[in-house]
Amino acid sequence: MKIHIIRHASTKYNTMRRWQGRIDLPLDEIGIRQAQALALRFASIPVDRIYSSPLKRARQTAEEIAKVHGLEVEVVEDLIESDLSLWEGLPADKVKKEFKKEYKEWATNPDAEIEGVESVRSVYERTKRALERIYELGGEEIVVVTHAIVVRAAVCYVMKMPLESFREFVVHNASVTTALIKDGWWRIYSLNDTSHLGVVP
Repeated sequence: MKIHIIRHASTKYNTMRRWQGRIDLPLDEIGIRQAQALALRFASIPVDRIYSSPLKRARQTAEEIAKVHGLEVEVVEDLIESDLSLWEGLPADKVKKEFKKEYKEWATNPDAEIEGVESVRSVYERTKRALERIYELGGEEIVVVTHAIVVRAAVCYVMKMPLESFREFVVHNASVTTALIKDGWWRIYSLNDTSHLGVVP
């Protein structure tokens, strides 16, 4: 089995470098082109099932891929982005400056308890639950569309990495990270692959 874990395509907040969290924004023009590029990438792959976070930006991305295969997108609540209500809508630079203490604690301590910021541990546990359930449901080629922090948690799960390392790799919009599962052994097949985007920003 291959599980292709995709970070949703771009929204205006991604372009503006603002924290989104669970603000339910649609894709922007760049994001629509990125989602279409993803659909082309997966057009020649016999996708069995497509799962998505409930947030609009993930569902829109998943739906572009689903249309090519005549599949329905299956929403999985556990794939939702981290609850970041303390920082939602704020520019990334402002968060690092005005919430320096809280940001550092969240970024370095996976068990940090900060009001309005879901811990990395919490995201990891529900990501693990979602991936194991998706594996149990079966199929050979599976697409999962979710969010950056969930992708990071998924990589930590597959690689058995300490959660303190969750920020030590890049996860771009519309990137594909693939997990290969064979004989019960989970491995990372590719990480943050954006080759399908070509000249799309």
